[in-house]
Amino acid sequence: MLILTIEVVINLMGLIEMNTSNLGKVGIFVVIMIMMAGWASATSPTSALYDQTGISTTIDATCIGTFIVNHDMEWGQTNNPNASLLNTALTPDEKRAIFAYRENTLGADGTTRYNKQYNMDGSNVSDGRENLQASHVVNYQTNDSGRLWFDEEGTVTVAGTAGSADPNKCVFATGSGGSAGYDATVSAGSVMNVEEVSAVTEIGARAISESSSVPVNLRYGFDAQGIGTNADNNLAKGSAEVHMTTNAVTGDTGDQNVTTKIYDRQRTAANGLFELAQNHGYNSGTT
Repeated sequence: MLILTIEVVINLMGLIEMNTSNLGKVGIFVVIMIMMAGWASATSPTSALYDQTGISTTIDATCIGTFIVNHDMEWGQTNNPNASLLNTALTPDEKRAIFAYRENTLGADGTTRYNKQYNMDGSNVSDGRENLQASHVVNYQTNDSGRLWFDEEGTVTVAGTAGSADPNKCVFATGSGGSAGYDATVSAGSVMNVEEVSAVTEIGARAISESSSVPVNLRYGFDAQGIGTNADNNLAKGSAEVHMTTNAVTGDTGDQNVTTKIYDRQRTAANGLFELAQNHGYNSGTT
């Protein structure tokens, strides 16, 4: 029988190594936090042309031992049938959107109960619907030296030119479009390294729509606590982090000036015994 130790599995996964001998030295640090954050800026979605593919995944699993999930996705879309996503220079009046999603989950030497719902819709969506949706319910506990590692992040990048000038001017090209050029990247996710947890995560994003009045959005929710194995508390044991980064610029029509520049990075971390709930949101507004 092949037995994988935690260290061997970590190396196989290519994850960060942890000195398990230091686990007993971690002090008790109780964090109970609920945070909400939001951003709005003037960017707009692209629109689907011919390919309106959808991909969906459902996983419902219980595993005593070693449980692994790996997921990497990148999805690009342009509104211009004469443009190429392989060319980094935008064409006149072009709008592009790129979605990226990743998840790496490893439950080792413990009991993992895992549910995942994932859907990526490449068609045009209306306000109130989303192109990317993913949700998790994860419970994990160990009686030995096991750990659950969970790493998830979603990213949306949108860029557009304003019109018919030199396309090499990228997002600040001007002309007949009548709107500002823009470039924005927003990402959000979470990381857990725990011995006991009951966690729920949810991500949603939209950047493909027929109407430019439908806002680009990305939202992320995280909620983690214990599963009540200790009579004294209902707190998770280990460490967790939730993060979101927004980086956006907008340029004026008729000018190549940057008129709006946004950079926002947020990170919340807990280590020890903790309960942590956090929601992030980006919304571009309407144009």
